[in-house]
Amino acid sequence: MKNLKNIARQRLVTLLSLSSLVCILLFPDIMRLLNSKRSLSINLGGGDCKWMEADALENDAEVDGTLFASYPAAGMRMAWQQTEGLTGMQMRDDFFQLELAKIGLVKTQYPHYEGIWSYTSNLNRVILLIRNPRWALPSYHTLIHELEYAHTWQMAYSELPDVFTNRAPMDLWIKWRDYRTEEEIDLWANHIDFWMYNGSKYWFDTDFERNGQEPFRFRNETERPWPQDPHCVHDTDCFPHAIVSFEHLQHPVLGAGELHKIANVLRGKQGMNVLDEEAVNCIWHETWINAPAPNNNDRAGPPREAYIFTIDQLTLMVTKLEYMIEKYSTGAWTNHPLAIDLVTNFQEYLTEVNNEIVELNVNPGPTHAPNPNYFIELKEWYKSIGKGDRYNKVKVQSMSMWDEMKYLYDDDNI
Repeated sequence: MKNLKNIARQRLVTLLSLSSLVCILLFPDIMRLLNSKRSLSINLGGGDCKWMEADALENDAEVDGTLFASYPAAGMRMAWQQTEGLTGMQMRDDFFQLELAKIGLVKTQYPHYEGIWSYTSNLNRVILLIRNPRWALPSYHTLIHELEYAHTWQMAYSELPDVFTNRAPMDLWIKWRDYRTEEEIDLWANHIDFWMYNGSKYWFDTDFERNGQEPFRFRNETERPWPQDPHCVHDTDCFPHAIVSFEHLQHPVLGAGELHKIANVLRGKQGMNVLDEEAVNCIWHETWINAPAPNNNDRAGPPREAYIFTIDQLTLMVTKLEYMIEKYSTGAWTNHPLAIDLVTNFQEYLTEVNNEIVELNVNPGPTHAPNPNYFIELKEWYKSIGKGDRYNKVKVQSMSMWDEMKYLYDDDNI
């Protein structure tokens, strides 16, 4: 009997030793597995949930990535808060966070000049976020004002602590509005077209900033079809898998439906944990309550409603919205699900802008005395803050592509 006990004891020791060896050999894989179990929000059943703060991915995580694209300040912060609540995965930025690999969930403003293609071919699909230009443009101006109108990454990075704290003084808003509205409305529409047409390039190759300011210009409608961005040929399919509306995402009735769109794109992808369908409505509400990032309403300064446009500027928006509605309602876009989504939102935007024009016609604001030099003064102001001087001749002369562009600089005043 004693010999049997000794044999059993020896076998147990051998088994424990082998188990320890296996654990040592598999330790890296075990740790990767544990790291992949992020603090996903919890489905409590019956439509209830518990919100959990999202975790950062490891740079070597194997995850099927998704790009979230929008015009600058078009509500991306709300989209990433909701998506992080849904997935437990922190979203990354194309422009900052240089130490982080651009994998998993990445937000971008590309091809707007405020965005860069920093994610190579890491991402396999696109979700396009849209917002009414009536509110996207003032929100964008507030952001660049907080960044001191920075025109380089280094300048913008130094101002990051002040982001989401202060709206712009009214005099600076009016200057920027009067100088940039028409171009930014075009950029707002071109940004949508870029993704919907799978990388349709509205800028010329020599326009290294994709900014279209003097001495460059953007392509116009008579020059279609526009060439395709090589990124959308070699890196990823740029055509969106879903259209998400900022206005709908924040709506108390429609919001959860927009989050379901995001969930449907992400669910089942490698390395992507997505909350169960029955809990998506709950997590939309819980994210509103618990998400730690600041809210737009926290900013000091004039209320958002104070940043108005002139009737002429609103009329430019009406014209652009009518054009976009016509484009995405006809031809190859007829009955296309994403085009229907776009048109539904464009029609809502159009109604809102037209209503504001009616209000302004009834209660017009003060008119200022004509100033024949006003536009020249605005141009000089814009150049002085850096945003309008991206194509400084001395700067461009130092670039390798100067020989291709010097014919644009015949006028020494540029």
